[in-house]
Amino acid sequence: MSKVAKLVYYSFATRVVVDESSTEDDIIRESKRKILEKAQTELGENLEEIIDDEECPIGTFETDLPSIDRVILNTSEKQYVVIGKGIPTQVRKFDSYSDWDSVQDLNGEPVFDIQIDSDEDMGKTIYQFQYVNLIWREDQDNWEIGLDYQSVDVEVVTESITQILAKMLQENLVK
Repeated sequence: MSKVAKLVYYSFATRVVVDESSTEDDIIRESKRKILEKAQTELGENLEEIIDDEECPIGTFETDLPSIDRVILNTSEKQYVVIGKGIPTQVRKFDSYSDWDSVQDLNGEPVFDIQIDSDEDMGKTIYQFQYVNLIWREDQDNWEIGLDYQSVDVEVVTESITQILAKMLQENLVK
């Protein structure tokens, strides 16, 4: 299901008893606790309107866009986990480094081409992960690689990917 941006309007009113000489700041301070309590317990009762955000629709801000934030690699299993925003967490198997693969967003649409690569530097193996956005070209009826190449540090682990995911799930359930 696609995401959309909405504007949600609420209207709150509360009664406070203050001194006749109270300033606007004094009245605001006195009403704060009551308004916060109403927001916690009576939010739906104070709903005014929900409208489509046509001025800043989804994708307007960079923070709205999908991203890859973390990559965990197990070299012996030849698997890595891709974790990000706007994409499902995914386990990827690969036969050789430098192979490209696609990542879908939460709607199942391809959003990135990804690649994990290895390189030797002074006897030490360095792993690199890069991804590039994909753009749908209506006139060509296909996906095209965009210009926004990005990279993420690779976290190399010796635990199995299954153990890593189980641990992450357990940590999230405890929170």
